[in-house]
Amino acid sequence: MFKKLILFTPFVITLLFNSCSDDDFGANAVQTINFTTYVKFDADFDHTKKPIHAKTVLKNTQTGITHEALTNDNGEAIFPNLTPGIYSANVSFSITPAQFEDLFGYPTDSEDNVEFSGAAQNITINSSNVSLEIELTSTKTIGGLILKQIYYGGSHIKEGAMFRDQFIEIYNNSSEVLYADGLIFGQLFGANTVENQPYSQPNGQLDWSKGEGNKVGASANTDFVYVSHAIRIPGDGTTYAVQPGESITIAQTAINHKGNYYDANGKLIEILKPELTVDLSNADFEVNMTEYLGSQYSYDIQNPAVPDMDIVWWVSGRDLILDNLGRQAFILFRASNEEINGFGKVKNPNNKTSYEYLQLPNEKIVDGVETTQDMGSKLVPKKLQNKQDAGYSYLTAGPYSSTSIIRKTQKTINGRIILKDTNNSTNDFVNIKAEPKIFAQ
Repeated sequence: MFKKLILFTPFVITLLFNSCSDDDFGANAVQTINFTTYVKFDADFDHTKKPIHAKTVLKNTQTGITHEALTNDNGEAIFPNLTPGIYSANVSFSITPAQFEDLFGYPTDSEDNVEFSGAAQNITINSSNVSLEIELTSTKTIGGLILKQIYYGGSHIKEGAMFRDQFIEIYNNSSEVLYADGLIFGQLFGANTVENQPYSQPNGQLDWSKGEGNKVGASANTDFVYVSHAIRIPGDGTTYAVQPGESITIAQTAINHKGNYYDANGKLIEILKPELTVDLSNADFEVNMTEYLGSQYSYDIQNPAVPDMDIVWWVSGRDLILDNLGRQAFILFRASNEEINGFGKVKNPNNKTSYEYLQLPNEKIVDGVETTQDMGSKLVPKKLQNKQDAGYSYLTAGPYSSTSIIRKTQKTINGRIILKDTNNSTNDFVNIKAEPKIFAQ
């Protein structure tokens, strides 16, 4: 009996191993995909020209794993053996003025490198979907005033200032004196998560062509953005000069958030850890809603020494509050009151509220920055077109972390810092401990 068992055991082991092999590594094994990204220039450039060595990054939004490849002579970035899943794509391409002229046959009007970028989100990669086409757009900065730093995350709820210390910093990235008078900061509205609803676009964003009040047809989704809140810098056109390499700060509330203070109702607000927050008492502008609303919100403290922003468009709320989860996009634009009155006013296509959003033409945008919760499962559907921002920025530490997003330093010329502006926030921005007037590397 014992001998028979010994003789039988190898057979059993072999049988079990073969069975496991068939189950685990055969029909049920994950079949990898060979995926190709075809990169080309958009309609502003010659389509027959190919971007060679364009950096292409695919990120699996479910696992967080990234894959990188450079385009070949045909403009193809080839990714072998990808795991099926949902991906995002980001492409960047930089060439010198001489290379630009060699490629397209005419000179560029800039002495700096010409930056191109492209992106796509919610890409399903499987056996039925093995390729993707991405168009590259070039950076076209209008004017030179750009969003430098956006502190939307806020600080610790109990030990800091929560979201009361939020601020926006706008920078003169040009070599000329520019005037901030009339410049408008806007918050964009849209879907926070990817949805597959009758009122959704394929990318998960709201289908604004179906919103009540839309009069421009399908172009509502491609040629316009939707503004929930907009505030304008006052002045007569030459009141607020911004020198080259300098910035202005717009505070939600222009007080020293590092110190204790009393709110409008006389309640003491204690700051337990001043190092977590910022001093905004010297901000250039603040947003105070008292005159606009007709009553003072308890936390909306007025600083008489700081000029108030003008309210251009306001959907709801009693104070300027930037979404601290990073589900908004932010823009700078210029428009007269007459133009604002003439722009479309469109309701949310889901028909759940009566709020009307300002339908702003993309051509009015001076600068734009798209934010998201993360680059994985909480990726927010894009509100801006790739020409305004081909990527995203986000706070890796999350909300209430005392961190902001800030542009990288590209170079310094005669002491003047030039910030990186490729119209791709994924490449242009990093995180930093929030503080007005500082710079990132």
